[in-house]
Amino acid sequence: MATTYDFKKVSVIADGAFITGFMDGEPIQVEKNEDDIVAHVGADGDVTYAESADQTGTITLNLKQTSSSLPHLQQLRKSKKIFPIQIIDSNNGTYRAGGSEARIVKMPSRSWGTEVQGVEVQIHVADLTEA
Repeated sequence: MATTYDFKKVSVIADGAFITGFMDGEPIQVEKNEDDIVAHVGADGDVTYAESADQTGTITLNLKQTSSSLPHLQQLRKSKKIFPIQIIDSNNGTYRAGGSEARIVKMPSRSWGTEVQGVEVQIHVADLTEA
């Protein structure tokens, strides 16, 4: 069965604003900061799983240096505001990731050249959920 994927059906919404101006390649990455469980193996081989309470994660956006969303993200960083962020993928069923408590880790270094450069923005999410 053939399927179609369209990046235009993927949205990132940070503090109510749709983020635009993504670089080519892998412009959006979501990663939990810790594993969901920690396995403990006893001397006799008995295994116990401890549930991790760490729900933090990192969302990394790779934007073009010309992205009209960069001033919005810079303002969120300068204001030190805790904001909601959501990633919604409407391709073949909906995937969602994000949280209500996010902060910009730091604005990336910038460079200029004869080609459009990528700008990587890291966002820490205190309550990352994926569905």
